[in-house]
Parts: sequence; C-alpha cells; structure tokens
Amino acid sequence: MLKIGFVAGAAGYHSVQFAKMFNGMNESQKHLDPFGGNAPMATVEGAEVVKVFDENRSNSELLSNLCNIPNVATNIEEMYEGLDAIFIGDDLNLTQYHYARPFLERGIPTFLDKPIADNVDSARELIDIARDFKSLFMSTSALKYAPEFKGLFEGSEGTGKTVMASVFGPADLMWRRPFLFYGMHAVTIGHYAVDDRPVEVTDVGTRGRTVVAIKYMKGAQVTVMCPHDVPVSFEAMIQGTKGSFHGIANDPAAFYSNMLKDFVKMVEEGEQTFDLLKALEILQICCAQEESVRSGKPIRLG
Repeated sequence: MLKIGFVAGAAGYHSVQFAKMFNGMNESQKHLDPFGGNAPMATVEGAEVVKVFDENRSNSELLSNLCNIPNVATNIEEMYEGLDAIFIGDDLNLTQYHYARPFLERGIPTFLDKPIADNVDSARELIDIARDFKSLFMSTSALKYAPEFKGLFEGSEGTGKTVMASVFGPADLMWRRPFLFYGMHAVTIGHYAVDDRPVEVTDVGTRGRTVVAIKYMKGAQVTVMCPHDVPVSFEAMIQGTKGSFHGIANDPAAFYSNMLKDFVKMVEEGEQTFDLLKALEILQICCAQEESVRSGKPIRLG
C-alpha cells in the first residue's frame, strides 16, 4: 500500500474528492465536507493518504478528520520523509506549483494538480528538475482520462489522423486567468486528439465568448470554444482522414479516478509513463491564448 501525502489546497474540491477516493469518508464527520458530504465518487485502491499539510492548518485538520488521515504536518519539511508519493492540490490561485520543486529534488513521485505552472518557463524548469533527479512527475487535466474519449486518444475509433476538431468546455470569467485555469480542460481534449506539435495559437473570440484557433505542424486545426455563463459540457467533434467522432464527457467519477489510478500505477511501476511534453504543450497553448488576447495577433510557439 503506497503512502501518499497531500500538500496545499486541502479544503479545495479536488483534494477533498480525491482524499475520499483513497481513504473513504468518516460518516460521523461528513458535516465538515465543504461540498455536501456525499459518498466518495469512486474508490482508488493501492494507496492511502497518511499525512496532510496546508499552510492554513484548519484546512489540514478538516481533511484529516473527514478522510481519516492520521497525521497533520506542522510544516512542509515533515512531508519529505516517510511517504511514497505526494499530491499537491489546486489552491485556486495557480500558485501550487511552487510546492513541487523540493519534492522533485528529493526524488519523491509528485502529482501536481493542474495547471503545471502559471507560466511556461516555470513548467519547463519543473520538468527539467524531474528529469535531472529522476523523479516521477504528473500534472494533467483529468479530461485526458475521460472514458468517452479513450478510443479517440488511443486511435481505436477508426477516424484516422485528426484533420479538424471543435471542442467545447467551460471557462468561467469568475476565475483568475479563466482560460488557463479551466479552459485548459477543453484544450487537453483537443490536443490529445491530434498526434502532432502545435505551432500557432490565435484567440478569435470576444470577452465571454472565448474562441481559440490552434494550428498544428502537419496541418491539423483545433478550435476550442468556451462560452461564459451558459450551460456547456466537455464536448468534442472530430473529423479525421477516415471518419468522424462525437463525444461528451459526463462521468467525473470515471475521469478523476482513472487519473489517480494512472498515477498510482506509475509510482508502483517506477517508470515515467506520463508524457510531460504534452502537459507543457497544453500550457503553451493556454498562455499563448492570453498573449493573443493582449496583442490581437496570432502567437507562434517555439
């Protein structure tokens, strides 16, 4: 049984839901759940959360009591020992990546909640550190693991190589840097549907109606659309060289648990099976969208 530590964002949605998947929920404490006290979405076996640290200790204690986590750390240094892996939770400020470096430098397998960083240079630095210290590292949108898109991403849908894709998803303006924070889910779906490198990103929408055009090296084009303040699901329409595909992701229990199971499997096997270059490219696309909004021009990717 792997021993996992949770760091940062302890009272956030992802940390609460993921800890419940690993540890279950203490029914007598379910009133502490900020998200309704529902039963765990799914069960993830092979690991348990045994220690938690948040700079706001009350958040750590909440998660500890709710999910039967035996140890609440008083400082980050206590998280460096006695653990097989670390999960760094979304803090809603895009700053959680600052916690990753000391764990990667110690060779501790690390799952960094999305996004991998709030800028491309910092993401590259973390990836380099993971490589240099031979640390297992994962950071991704859970939509990569949506079962509705599994065949598309693996090439078993029979559509051939993707020529054009239209992807919908939410990116509410209430969030700081909404396209990076939430639009990246839709970008992830489109990007994993194309087996190629992105070369140009242009925002062609208006405020509240984000529309982003992504060009790829071999000619494929992906359009990501994130309308604000309307009901929108994670939906993809793909045209390939051999056929078309349409899918809607509607099972968060599946894509969240599939993601966590993949991380546990990577740690158990001790091999870097997650493609960090893909994660970096998704961040590049999201940051280029912001630059395109500022400049009003297409942004070429290096």
